[in-house]
Amino acid sequence: MKKIISMLAMAALAATTLSSCVEDAEVTAYLTPDKKNEIAAENPDKVFAAQVAGINTDIQSYVYSNMSHNYFGQKSFDYLTSLMGNDMIMTGRFGMSLYHYLFDYWQQDYDATLNRWRQYYRAIDSANQIIATISEDETNPDVLKYKATALAVRGYAYLHLSYLYGLPYYMGADDTVWGKGQQYDNANALCVPIVTETLTGDQPRSTVAQVYTQLMGDLKAAYDLFESFGMVKTASPTDIDGSFAAMYLARAHMIKHEWSEAAKYAQVIVDNYPVLTGNDILQGFSNVNLPDVVYGCDITADNSGIYMSWFSQMDMFGDGYAGIGVWRAGFKPTVDRISDTDIRLDWFWTGRNVAKLAAEFGCSPMVAYQSCKFIGAGRSNVVDGYGEGWHLGDYIYLRSEEAHFILAEALAHQGSDDAVDVLNDFMVTRDPNYTYTFSSKANLIEEINYQKRVEFWGEGIEYLDNRRLNIPIDRTDATWGAANNHFSGAKYALTQDARNFLYQIPKNEIDNNSMIDESEQN
Repeated sequence: MKKIISMLAMAALAATTLSSCVEDAEVTAYLTPDKKNEIAAENPDKVFAAQVAGINTDIQSYVYSNMSHNYFGQKSFDYLTSLMGNDMIMTGRFGMSLYHYLFDYWQQDYDATLNRWRQYYRAIDSANQIIATISEDETNPDVLKYKATALAVRGYAYLHLSYLYGLPYYMGADDTVWGKGQQYDNANALCVPIVTETLTGDQPRSTVAQVYTQLMGDLKAAYDLFESFGMVKTASPTDIDGSFAAMYLARAHMIKHEWSEAAKYAQVIVDNYPVLTGNDILQGFSNVNLPDVVYGCDITADNSGIYMSWFSQMDMFGDGYAGIGVWRAGFKPTVDRISDTDIRLDWFWTGRNVAKLAAEFGCSPMVAYQSCKFIGAGRSNVVDGYGEGWHLGDYIYLRSEEAHFILAEALAHQGSDDAVDVLNDFMVTRDPNYTYTFSSKANLIEEINYQKRVEFWGEGIEYLDNRRLNIPIDRTDATWGAANNHFSGAKYALTQDARNFLYQIPKNEIDNNSMIDESEQN
C-alpha cells in the first residue's frame, strides 16, 4: 500500500497541472497542512480548486493502463459492467471488452483489476489530502464545502471498490423471486483496505461491514455539510454536491436493506429534480444540461478523447468503435417485453419499429436489436444529417430516474402500498398506457427491477442490482431458445456467488502491502 499511496500522491499532484489553477497549485503543493489551512482560511479556492478539478478529470477519463481504449474513468465502469449482465449483447468476438463479456477479467495479474483499483484509490488519496489540510475546528463554509466534496468522493470511491473487490453486504433479499436474504450476510467477509487522512501507510483488508461504516459515514457527513450550506442541489450538474452524496447513500442503504433510509435519500433527489419527459427521453443522453442530470461532465474538445471514450463504445452513429463494427445490442427477451406504447422501445431497433427508425434516421441497423440509446451528437442532429461532434457528447453519471426506482423498491420491501403508486407515476412518463396492479410483493419488486433495467440499459445499474438482489446471469438457449441473441461463446449461466464476479486484489498490491498476505486473496 505504501508504494501505491506514494504513486497516487504523485499522480494526483500531476493531475492538478491540467487545471487552469496550475499556478495556484504550484504555490501550495509543497506547503505543510498547517500552512495550507492558513491560506485556505483566506482563499480556499487557491488551495483546493485544482485538486477538485483533478478529481473530476479522473472521474471522466482516468486510465492507468490502456486496454484497447476500454478504460476512461467512471463511464467505462458503466459500460464494462453492463457487459457482465444479461441485457447487453456483444455481437461478435471483438478483442476489446470481450473478456468482460465472458466474465474473465477478475484475476490478480490482469490490467483490468489494477485499473479499477488505482482509479478509486487515487480518488481516495486526493480526498484524504483535502481533508487532512482542513482543521477539525474549521467553521468557514467556503472551506468546509471542499471538505464535504472530499468526503463525498471518498465515500463514492469506497462504494465502488466494494462492488468489485468484496461481496455484497447481503446477497439477495427476502420475499423476492431470486431468493436469499439477510441470512446470507457477508458483513465479516474481507473487502478492501481503508486508508484515510489519519490511517496511512500499509493497511490490512477491512471487512465489508467496516468498509460500509467508513463509506456511509463519509457520505452522511458530506450530505449534512452540503445541506447546512444550502448546497443539496447546486446551479451546475457538474458539481459534486449534496445530491451526489444522497444518491450514493440511497444505493448503499439499499445494499444494506435499510429501506427507510434508502427511501429518505431517494426522496431528496425526487424532490429536487424532474425526470425526462417527451423527446428529451430520446435526446441521446449526451447533454449534461438535461433536467434529470444529478451529476455529469461537460465534454469539450479540450478535455475529451476520441476513441477512448464513452460514445466511441456506445454510439452507433459515430465514427468510433460502436459505429464501425463493435455493435451493442439489447437482449431480445428484455427488449421484446417493452410495450409498443413505451417510448423507450425506440432505444432499440426491433421488428416493431425498424421501418419507423429507418425513415427517421435514414439508415438501417447492422444487427437485430442494435441500440441507438446513446448518441453523442444528439438524436436531432443525427436525424438532420449532421453527425459531426459525435465524440463530444457529455457524460452523465447520475440521473434522477434512479431515485424513483430506489424509492419504489424500498417501499415495496417495506410492504407499503405507495410502491405501486411511485412506479405507476414514473412509468406513465415512459408509457402513457402503463398501469401495474399489485399481485404479490415478489412480483412487484421484479417489475420494478425490470423497468429499471430498461431505463438504465448500458449505464451499469443492472450489474449493481444483480449483485445485491442475487439475480443470476442466464444467457442459455435452454432458457431462451430461439429468442437468445447473445453471442454463441457467451451463453453463460452463473449465480451471483460465482467466482467470476469477485475481482482479486491486484498482485501489485499483494506484493507491496506488508499487511496483506497471499492467503487473504479473493
